Amino acid sequence: MNTLIRMGFSLMMLFTLLGCSNVEEEDTSKSTSNNNIITKSNNGEKPPAIKLKIGEDEIKTYRGTYSWSYFDKSTGQGVTVEADHAPPTEMVNIEQGVRVNLAETVKLDFEKEPTQSEIRVWDNNNVIATYNTFEEIKEKGKYIFEIVGTWEGSTATYVTALDIQ
Repeated sequence: MNTLIRMGFSLMMLFTLLGCSNVEEEDTSKSTSNNNIITKSNNGEKPPAIKLKIGEDEIKTYRGTYSWSYFDKSTGQGVTVEADHAPPTEMVNIEQGVRVNLAETVKLDFEKEPTQSEIRVWDNNNVIATYNTFEEIKEKGKYIFEIVGTWEGSTATYVTALDIQ
């Protein structure tokens, strides 16, 4: 009887563990254009890194929330990873923003260029403006910047705090 209870408990734990997963696998048996996008575009398991350089200073950025789809060559299937993160206002301290002058050369390099990107300017609580380039930004002072990159079928955010002079 004791062995039967242990066996039942072990099976219940096994089914519970198998049912919990953070990675969603897509059905690749269907030939859809979305699966073709995954196989051709996003071959890395995580969103690409970025480098932000203003003048001579390389600015540290932090990867935030992302939804990333890629083709797993070992299984032959498309995989989508959803990673949630704290909001930008909790990821960086606005008071510790790097002092920069946007009149200097601004270089934003993605390890893999997105098809679209935007820059969201945050105060302590909310998005106050959205721009396509750093050259368009009009705000002066301490702000949080959320850089959003979009690739075919995937999106990633990157966050930093700047004190614009």
